[in-house]
Amino acid sequence: MGGRYSQGYAMFQHLTVKAFLALRPYADQLINTVRLMLDTGLPSFKGEGTIKRLRERFALGMSERSAAGLMMSVVKDAHENVRSTAYDEFQRVSLRHIHPPDLWLTISFSSFKMVQHPLKYHLGLTHIY
Repeated sequence: MGGRYSQGYAMFQHLTVKAFLALRPYADQLINTVRLMLDTGLPSFKGEGTIKRLRERFALGMSERSAAGLMMSVVKDAHENVRSTAYDEFQRVSLRHIHPPDLWLTISFSSFKMVQHPLKYHLGLTHIY
């Protein structure tokens, strides 16, 4: 993508913030959908704590402007963060036995890591290969 000061990074950050703001009005529906997955045994869904953290990540108590600033800082903090990279790898390995690699689809609010192909984020969806 060319690094933190590139045009690609700026576009990625802009589209990520735009997607985040577009999702916030649907937070309750998304949270209820995730709630349905709590009993699946998947490692990412560990009880009501998962629901609480997801709700917090939507920053529903903030204005749209403040929430946009928050998401910009999330993108900045996640860029080349060793923990984000390690967590992404953990997710990839953990989910390998559930779906074939060509079908993996992840929406992650814990890690907005930079990737080499920004078009993978088309429509706010990340395909992991």
